[in-house]
Amino acid sequence: MNIKTYSETKRQHAENLKQTIVEAAATILQEQGPEEVTIRKVAEKMECSTKIIYNLFNNKDGLIKLLYLEGCKVLAEAFQSVSKQETMENYLRALCEAYWDFSCNYTNYYQLMFGGAFHEFKPEEESIQATTTALQQFTQVVTEAIEAGLIEEKDPLQVVHVIWASLHGVIHLHLGGHIESIKTTKFLYDNSVTRLIQAYMGSSSS
Repeated sequence: MNIKTYSETKRQHAENLKQTIVEAAATILQEQGPEEVTIRKVAEKMECSTKIIYNLFNNKDGLIKLLYLEGCKVLAEAFQSVSKQETMENYLRALCEAYWDFSCNYTNYYQLMFGGAFHEFKPEEESIQATTTALQQFTQVVTEAIEAGLIEEKDPLQVVHVIWASLHGVIHLHLGGHIESIKTTKFLYDNSVTRLIQAYMGSSSS
């Protein structure tokens, strides 16, 4: 029988408590928006003192960092849920659609990760790496398209970043209130996807 020591048990308890607090903060983020995610409100939801949260996370940034990582996990799962398509073009379109769905279904996560919802929070290397990991499936599909000769560009990350930046631009304009209609935004988004695929895959996407 593998019996944990007191120190191991204490650390495990602290990790479990941190995860529960992150889930409580995530609920507030999703239901009420980033401006409502405060140490005090999270403590109220957990029915505990703010001191407990400060002891576990040091400050608000420590809590936001774990929320950011949780958002990366949700985005990665969204991409992973996309099944392989008959053509590489359709696969890329499906992944772009998954990114759109993430921005709509998890808007507050999206704003936290990509919209600067918490102005005081600056993603560290671990957070940036988590974003890269979340985009891994997208990067893999682009890499396969390059290897198959469907995309001439040799750097898959450059292709991913150009597509990502372009689609993020459309979403961010909508979230910022510059394009009010969701219907118009989706039309622009789909049109951008088509043009990007045509630009990288040429006549095969016509």
